Amino acid sequence: MSQKKNYATRMASCCLGFRMRVLNRVVSGIYDAALRPHGVRVSQVNILVAIAYSGPVRGVDLCHTMMMDQSTMSRDLERLIARKWINTTPGVGRANLLEITDLGRALIEKIGPDWEKAQAQVHEICGPALAANILEAVVRLDKLESQKM
Repeated sequence: MSQKKNYATRMASCCLGFRMRVLNRVVSGIYDAALRPHGVRVSQVNILVAIAYSGPVRGVDLCHTMMMDQSTMSRDLERLIARKWINTTPGVGRANLLEITDLGRALIEKIGPDWEKAQAQVHEICGPALAANILEAVVRLDKLESQKM
């Protein structure tokens, strides 16, 4: 058996990157379907909630916190600003601060029950142990990122 085939077999059977991407597509699909009636995707809700949670925040800091690249963040921010769910205010220097609006807060409350249903569906798919491990992995990732600074 060639080395190439051994790696293909091994990767096909245990690649975490592949499995995480599959899981991400399935989980995102569940949340997106639940949030679709509200005209928002889970990626946009994640940004909206992060801004609501952290208060006025610079876009670059939000990208860092959410571990997103600026181009992806910019596309979603444009949509959130256009819908008046967030606004920008002048910050220090050239940086603008992102803030959630009253409409944005109302949207979070409105989608809450549908988010809860999606959350329960995802927990059912993952099971309690995997759900807890995913949350713990993100905590560890945050700690590693903090140590880099």
